[in-house]
Amino acid sequence: MKRALLILDFAGLLLHSSTLIERTFIDLDLSLGDESRFRNRKKFLKYLGGGRELLGNLTTFALPKKKRLREALTENYLSFGRVFDVFVPFLNHCICAPSVHVGIVSRNFTLHPGATIRTVLENSGVDHPALDFVVPLPVGVKKTNVLEAMRASCHEISLMAGDEVGDYTAAVAAGYEPVIGCYGFDDAARLELRTGLAAHHLHHEPASVVDFLRRRLLERASGSFDREIQAGRPAAALPVARVR
Repeated sequence: MKRALLILDFAGLLLHSSTLIERTFIDLDLSLGDESRFRNRKKFLKYLGGGRELLGNLTTFALPKKKRLREALTENYLSFGRVFDVFVPFLNHCICAPSVHVGIVSRNFTLHPGATIRTVLENSGVDHPALDFVVPLPVGVKKTNVLEAMRASCHEISLMAGDEVGDYTAAVAAGYEPVIGCYGFDDAARLELRTGLAAHHLHHEPASVVDFLRRRLLERASGSFDREIQAGRPAAALPVARVR
């Protein structure tokens, strides 16, 4: 029985998505603006530039061409998107562990986001066909509602890993233990201010998130996951697919 539930965000947590967005802006001759402001920029403004860049970007790139921006972003995800190396063996461990229910719930601006996410996972060596779920959130759907629907009475521990204030608030509201990386779209200062989390509860690099999740799962999960982790035999990444 799957007694542990692990849900992960995608962009920002599992891969450095800001570099893909920056590449897309450069491709389209747009201004991304200052990196620190970009990281804390919210929702659609992240893809049009902040307040200082928005007017110039709209002059260069009219709103009716929004589909072209999404097409360019999608192509960069498919060609250059890679999951952080440290996450790959950990995810493959969780996928093959009989006691862990694991998957991805994420809002993604690319075209066909579910297929895009799975292609990036495949290109990174993650056994994505064996994931329990990959759920791209449509516009207007609240992450909290999806998280609530995915919890079951059999789950002795429910973990939600993300990188933004919204991930934290959704996880807490849905009854999950939040695990927050501050290397993604929201930085440590914003996360501390908006969530009340102390600095030592934030994870400043992917390896820290993986180590914490592994410890929490070992406390509750059983079966092959425990044996493989404790024996120090990490699951190898799958062969990486050819870049499109």
